[in-house]
Amino acid sequence: MKKILLTISALTLLFASSCDSNSSNKGAIDISGKTKQEVFMLHSWELISWLDSSFQDKYDNIEPCMKDDVYAFISTNQFEITINTKCNPSDLLTVKQSWSMASENDTKVTMFSNLWDISSMTGEQIILRRKYYYNFGGTTDYMYSKIIFKKH
Repeated sequence: MKKILLTISALTLLFASSCDSNSSNKGAIDISGKTKQEVFMLHSWELISWLDSSFQDKYDNIEPCMKDDVYAFISTNQFEITINTKCNPSDLLTVKQSWSMASENDTKVTMFSNLWDISSMTGEQIILRRKYYYNFGGTTDYMYSKIIFKKH
């Protein structure tokens, strides 16, 4: 009887510890089998960071009323920005802009009138980067930008 109780206790402990190790993935969105384009369109996103080497952190320079905007990629060529806090009373509640990818699994995306490299992508976060030329009073140099979208 003691052996049975000991075995049951050991199995219970083993089961409980295996459940705990899986809890770190709880809520993770599986994107295996999805194209990059489908991941953009999977759900709504928040812009949580916009770093730019020429202007430091552009996100800090974004008006506070724009920081809670929500981005939804509603088709393969259009995304919609939902304005949660209006900057001006006459602002629209939603704004549509274009975006595109040369193919559904391309590593580049065009949005905000720029071509971005998809640096990393999960079901919870998308990181885009771009390298471009910038003219500083007659001197042209490479600049870098990075934006991060987080699942809304």
